[in-house]
Amino acid sequence: MKQPELGKKIIELRKNKGLTQEELVEKCNLNVRTLQRIESGEVNPRDYTKKSIFAALDYDASESSTNKENAIKKIYNQLQNFNIMNDSKKFFHNFFLSIGIVWFLSALAIVIFELNFQKTEILLTLIFPLAYALIRQFEKRKSSKVVQD
Repeated sequence: MKQPELGKKIIELRKNKGLTQEELVEKCNLNVRTLQRIESGEVNPRDYTKKSIFAALDYDASESSTNKENAIKKIYNQLQNFNIMNDSKKFFHNFFLSIGIVWFLSALAIVIFELNFQKTEILLTLIFPLAYALIRQFEKRKSSKVVQD
């Protein structure tokens, strides 16, 4: 544990035990000024001093650091399993496909209602290219699934 977290933790544990600084230093065989400086974050005590303070407060510091390390490893593993690039590619692909379809339908509505085209002209110029593009898109997805399997 690093300063100032160490000092805050010692203060928290000491107050939870109902001890004053004087009572804690008697248990740890420390100087009051040393404990004050540790609690205020002015100094980083030696490992022996930390162990004696935590022992006097009945606190297992190694268990706390192990729990933090396990939590960090768990989060890291979750991030490894979450592939952001694939999700963003799917999102943008679907977004632009949706925008394209909306744009196409808007253009189709304008053409049908404003220009009085014949049905065959509409089919040839607008609907068939869209159908062809959609069929190609589904064929690509189908072939990529076969390759993955």
